[in-house]
Amino acid sequence: MRNAARTACALAALAVLVWRAGLPPAPPAPPAEARAKLAVLREILASRDDNDPRLDSDFRDLTPADKALLRREYAALPPEARNERGTIVYLLGRSLADARDWAFLRAAAAEPPCLSLADCARLPAPGDRGDEDPGDAVTLAYPSLVALKMAEGALTRAAPGSPQAAQAWSVIRAGRGSKSPAAARLALRLSRRYAP
Repeated sequence: MRNAARTACALAALAVLVWRAGLPPAPPAPPAEARAKLAVLREILASRDDNDPRLDSDFRDLTPADKALLRREYAALPPEARNERGTIVYLLGRSLADARDWAFLRAAAAEPPCLSLADCARLPAPGDRGDEDPGDAVTLAYPSLVALKMAEGALTRAAPGSPQAAQAWSVIRAGRGSKSPAAARLALRLSRRYAP
């Protein structure tokens, strides 16, 4: 009887281990400083004040935890939040340090085009197109355009042939493949301007 109970307990423990092994581990909680920084960013984005001085003072020298939280915030924002997403690309693009930073910038440069400010997945109805502003094309591609401009800045500061320059070129190449006409045009201009 005891052997049967031990076997049953062992099987139950094994089942729990197998079940847990199938789940991805929960990400560690971000540090309090990173959460406070994210709260400040959300406040700034809600105010829609692109000139808030805290964007320059509070978001310099981002830690890896800060960056991870900002990337998570970017992914959580609706695609139509063009200004908010572009602001996050700008903040992350100022402190490019590792492969994750560059991968984020490449993904932003090549992200699918936003077709309408009301719904990125759909073109505006034919009657709604009459009052489109020519600046809408820039607004619709804003995160991609910011990623490309950040890559341009990194490229101008990097030594030719350096790993930093190679990463910047990878972002520009990603932008050239973009389905967003404004992003693809800017990437083409950058390619021509800085061609080695």
